[in-house]
Amino acid sequence: MAAEAYPSLTRAATVLCWSKADIEDVVQETMLSAYKSFGSFRGDSSFVTWAYRILVRAAQMANRKRAKVLPAEYALTREQQLPPADRTVILDEEAHGVIDAIRSLPERQREIITLYLLKEFSYAEISSTMEISLGTVKATIFEAKASLRAALAKKGIVKRSIHVLS
Repeated sequence: MAAEAYPSLTRAATVLCWSKADIEDVVQETMLSAYKSFGSFRGDSSFVTWAYRILVRAAQMANRKRAKVLPAEYALTREQQLPPADRTVILDEEAHGVIDAIRSLPERQREIITLYLLKEFSYAEISSTMEISLGTVKATIFEAKASLRAALAKKGIVKRSIHVLS
């Protein structure tokens, strides 16, 4: 289970973490926490869904720590933050614009839209994973999509590139 979840968790951490250095640490911390608390895994959801909840908390803690420690002039650029495998995939400016727009969302919106767009979770799965109501999930996704559409429109990214945000 853990080996199958690792690539998926790494992709999610790439969006949720602000620092390249934190991505691998957060995923490893997630896997270690999942291993230690596997006894509490009830099986109500998939292992990846359960591990994603752990990942979100680990990324939040890493981001808060990084925000307090790292002066802005030493922060990594967007290209430095992306792992090598993702750098080759995200080649054009429109894709960079989408990733930047997702990263600029408020934390809750970023987490939920990552589950929805990148992990392709259903509203019910997101509700269960994040332990929030279905209505909150729907409203947050609606707000996140509107914010993303506006941010991408400002960058001149046309609708054909963001069809998933319709």
